[in-house]
Formats: sequence, C-alpha cells, structure tokens
Amino acid sequence: MKIFGYAALMFTIAAAPAFAASDSIPSDAQAYSDLVASSHWTWTHDAKTPGSAVASSHYPIGSPSLNGKAREFSFSYSNKGGERFSLTFGHNTEVTHFIYDTYVYFDDPGQLANLELDVNQVISDGKTVIFAFQCSGNSGTWEYSTVEGSPHWHPSSVPCNPRNWTTKQWHHIQIASHRDGGNVTYDWVSFDGDTHAINKGGNGAIDLHWSPGDLNLNFQMDGDQERGSVTIYADELTIYAW
Repeated sequence: MKIFGYAALMFTIAAAPAFAASDSIPSDAQAYSDLVASSHWTWTHDAKTPGSAVASSHYPIGSPSLNGKAREFSFSYSNKGGERFSLTFGHNTEVTHFIYDTYVYFDDPGQLANLELDVNQVISDGKTVIFAFQCSGNSGTWEYSTVEGSPHWHPSSVPCNPRNWTTKQWHHIQIASHRDGGNVTYDWVSFDGDTHAINKGGNGAIDLHWSPGDLNLNFQMDGDQERGSVTIYADELTIYAW
C-alpha cells in the first residue's frame, strides 16, 4: 500500500502487550458523526500503487448494517492496485487530537493486503499534517506513517492482518493520535475492544497545497493478488477532534 503513492515498508514484529487505555473523549470534543451518510465521498485509484483499480460506493445499505444505513466500499483491481475513498468532513486549523472510530464488515478479506484509515489536517502554516494508520498484511502489524521528505510506513509492535479478521462480522476500530505542531504521535489502537499502546510517531507535515483548515479522511483498500475484488461495509464512522 502507499500513502499518496509512497511504498509500504515490510517487517515482522512481535506483539506488544495490551494496556488499559484511557480512551475517554473530552466533553468539548467535536464529533463529526454519521460520515458514511455524506454525499461528498470521492474515490480514485491510487496512481502510485501498482496496476489499476475501479471502484464504487453505495449508501444506504440495509444489510449488513448496524442501524439500517451502512456504506459499501468496493473495488476491482489488477496487479495489487489500491483504491482511496476520501471525504472532506470539516474545517479547523486548531484541533490537535483525533480519534478515528468506525465499524467495518467483510464478506471476504482474503484479497485485501491493507486497510488504511487516515485523517489529514491542513494547519495554519498551509502544510498538511498526515495521520496515516493501517492494518497491513505486508508486515503483519498496525503501521503508522511519518514524513521524512515524503511519507513512509513504519511497523508498530501491535500485530494486525486484515486477511485474518473474522468474516461476516462487524469489527470496531478506534485509532487515537495527536500532533504538536507538525509532529504526530500515534497514541493507541483498539480492535474489538482490545486496546494497545503505540506511542510512536514523528514529523507528519508536508506541503500538498491543500486549502487551509481542511479536515479530510481516507478509507483505502489495497489488493493482494494479481487480479481480484474486495467489498467492505462501514457503519457509524465518526471522527472525534479536540
């Protein structure tokens, strides 16, 4: 998988122990909720991934769903192509903390290499701060990104492989991160209530010439085979920011 077209690194790391994270959200946090319902989703083949991809997204989906209104993300690919679904969901240069909170459901994740869940924020100096995080079948871990000239992936010590997730079942994912200026720290990740500390990061700022204040999310899928298709459903997608 690639972030804005940059290659994933491939490592195998042992599991880190779980911890009891304090994942409470401040009462004054902004909740950007029900984002699957937005009519402003866009999608495109990540041109820097190999091969090609053609995608579609549909809403509302009654089944499977948690509340009768899920969103379907699907794509067909060749040569391990990737598809990036994106949504600009708000405008704020000041917030520094984010939780990406969503439920996902797979009919069959066997052809999925990576599931990437990002937040991007254009801060007051015009740079875009990238909070990029993914479950990577390549490294077998949750991976986080930093910008060192360009974005790069790093494996965490927390195992993850989307191809091992239970099919036809809703999974709850929460990713917490924050920034100090343009430096990003990935705080923790929770999968079906099993929470692990990350506490890793680095520079996340890059000049992409996006509009100041834009808050953007990505929901990206990368293929694992020479040719195939993947369908994922998402529900109750919310970004908390403060």
